[in-house]
Amino acid sequence: MADSDYDFDDESSADEYVGAKSGTSSTRAQSSVPGKRRKVEAPVKEPPKRQAWETEYSRTVQKTIEPADDGTLGQSVQEREEERKRKRLRKDTKPFQRGIIRHVVLVLDLSEAMMEKDMRPNRYITMINYTQDYIREFFEQNPISQMSVLGMHDGVCIRVSELSGNPAEHVAAIQGLRSKDDGKEPKGAPSLQNALELARATLYHTPSHGTREVIVVFGSLLSLDPGDIHQTVKACVRDRIRVSVIGMGARLKICTEIVTRTNAGDESEYTIATDQEMLKELLLATTTPPVIRATAPSVAAPAAPQAPDPSSAAALMMMGFPSRVVEDQLTMCACHGNLTMGGYTCSRCSAKVCSLPITCPSCQLTLLLSTHLARSYHHLFPLRNWSTVSWSRAREKGSKQCVGCLASFGDPPSSNNERSEAEQDGEVNKVKRDEEDSEEQKASESGRLTSLVPRSQSLLLPFRVNYLSTTTRAMSAFERLIRFEDKDGKTVYGNLEKEVPTKEIEGSSVEVLEGDVKSGFKKTGQKTTVGKLLCPLPTTNIILCVGLNYRRHAEECNLQIPSNPAIFTKPSDALAGPLEDIPIHPSCQSQLDYEGELTLVVSKDCKNIAAKDYADYLLGYTISNDVSARNYQLPASISGGQFGYAKSFDKFAPVGPCIVSPKLIPDPQKLKYWTKVNGEKRQETGTDDMIFKVGEVLEHLSRGTTLRAGTVILTGTPSGVGLFMEPKGFLKDGDEVEVISKRYYILSVYLSLLQLPAKYPSHARQPYTLKVSNTPNWRAPIGRIFENISCFSLLSNHVFGDFSQID
Repeated sequence: MADSDYDFDDESSADEYVGAKSGTSSTRAQSSVPGKRRKVEAPVKEPPKRQAWETEYSRTVQKTIEPADDGTLGQSVQEREEERKRKRLRKDTKPFQRGIIRHVVLVLDLSEAMMEKDMRPNRYITMINYTQDYIREFFEQNPISQMSVLGMHDGVCIRVSELSGNPAEHVAAIQGLRSKDDGKEPKGAPSLQNALELARATLYHTPSHGTREVIVVFGSLLSLDPGDIHQTVKACVRDRIRVSVIGMGARLKICTEIVTRTNAGDESEYTIATDQEMLKELLLATTTPPVIRATAPSVAAPAAPQAPDPSSAAALMMMGFPSRVVEDQLTMCACHGNLTMGGYTCSRCSAKVCSLPITCPSCQLTLLLSTHLARSYHHLFPLRNWSTVSWSRAREKGSKQCVGCLASFGDPPSSNNERSEAEQDGEVNKVKRDEEDSEEQKASESGRLTSLVPRSQSLLLPFRVNYLSTTTRAMSAFERLIRFEDKDGKTVYGNLEKEVPTKEIEGSSVEVLEGDVKSGFKKTGQKTTVGKLLCPLPTTNIILCVGLNYRRHAEECNLQIPSNPAIFTKPSDALAGPLEDIPIHPSCQSQLDYEGELTLVVSKDCKNIAAKDYADYLLGYTISNDVSARNYQLPASISGGQFGYAKSFDKFAPVGPCIVSPKLIPDPQKLKYWTKVNGEKRQETGTDDMIFKVGEVLEHLSRGTTLRAGTVILTGTPSGVGLFMEPKGFLKDGDEVEVISKRYYILSVYLSLLQLPAKYPSHARQPYTLKVSNTPNWRAPIGRIFENISCFSLLSNHVFGDFSQID
């Protein structure tokens, strides 16, 4: 009996082998005695071949995704994922009447069929995980709806969670299905009839103005029902309950009949999930409220007036919008009977509930917030789909950037290049297009989309462009931003690519930039000659200043360290360029003082900035001079204790000559500069002496206040101002002001003379002469941080500032 002696070597099927096995096997021992007659070995039979339908099916990546012709599996997966995304967007955006107050019963299959492993690790765990995400997303999209969760387990239907609008309760109940103590492991067969009957009972008392829906996740191929399920389906139709089924196996006749009869003949609510991702997509698709259908008119009595369908007729309902209350002692909530501190008080009966939205347990009033209604609005008026933009359309429009994220578009190719690329993509690689795809459903060859609304011409980049913030794009376009007039008198922006002394900027060749502070800058690849150097900012909506922000300056003022920044403002007319003459009123010249300060420029509109994120909102750093008329600042009888008037005269905030990109200054608290007047060192400090750092200043100024793009922020002056010198160090006729940096190149200019109007007294008309020179006390011209920041005007006098890294 050779068959009984056959030894099965492994567990693999014979289908895996093309030919017979090369070796033989037998349990009989062979004789080793020489000369003895050897037994003839019986031929070994192979095990019976298994039929194709007998083999186990394993849904793996290798079987479900075929590689491309060139063997690039990754490209095939990417194309399949993008096609799925496009199909998700293929929806009718026509507005319909929808029920935004939904009452949904989610039925989960807990039968033994859910232990199948075609989804990893098995259907049951996959369903549990995706259902939790689905519930959270459902209440995010439908905040004023309610849900209950049921389970089909061992021939009966069990209630997992009660009908409520709290997603946390449902998620906790579903997680409890896998607990060791009270968990429900898959067992037995499901019963669709029991599930529909319990769902009917759950939805029986729900109000008529809301929808009644049952969503079944079904993984089995049978239903073990105790009675006639067709009678249950009739009852569901009579109670206006809609049933949707998401299958995980083959399509069943009974499921098709249930869905068709409860959805007015529409079979689209019965779908099959072929893999895990599709199961998730089908679940999330049910977050959109269903369309309200009107009842067809009766044919038997066409002349008789027909009453409106109660499900589609408009209904007014009363809602309450309670306010949150904070209590000093524990009180009992009406929803759970627990002792809690705080909650929401019902607008009608003053009962306390824990969370919203909810139906008041006492008076049955619907309680919610206004934001809940707002989040349901987009279901009634969905956004229109987007249409693809061809290269020819892109050339016709000439759009340079996306209006949504302001990312720059690349230049469209020429017509010949466009044809050659199309032939290569469509004809050589045989790219297949879905014949049913409309124009807005295909992938955009230019990577751009446009709105189908006629009056909207906006373009977006949803797929191929890396989204960059305005700050990132502006920073990447320049290192040292200047603004000037070219030889034709046109005002343009430029980028200083190397360190240039301020007096040599005019007449030098710089790279031209296009754009502005708000939209960002982009390199044009062109160069031009600087004619007249201007203020780096054309204007600003406001100049914000921080007073008393250096510890040593507070000590010389004999004042306490402030606990909060002292803020004052300058008007926009105080802004001036580095080489401008500043007309000083004669009454301000007696005690005119200098204050060199590190200055910030905001890159985009912002509010409530966190201190750690300050760099994301800065266009760059520069230097300014907070010109101060001390005779209007210190006497309380004149200033009233306010700094604003003494510092707000026209052109009292000279700025420039350039704005240095934040990428060149990784830490603004490690900068150092000196200021000298007539060779005498007046100001010498580092930004590490700041009381409030740069991030803290931005956080304080943006707290509850919108900072617009281009806002200028002066961060405070260090010690060494002329006011606190003995004798006073106010600027006077013939002063020479210079800034020395030991490590970085020094920028300076020769100043022009200021002629005051003839109506001023003769002594005031005498020009103030200030000699400015480059100081040779630097080691090497290797400046990389603030080498171009320098000059500030004061009368005819300019105060210079330059920074270097602290050793």
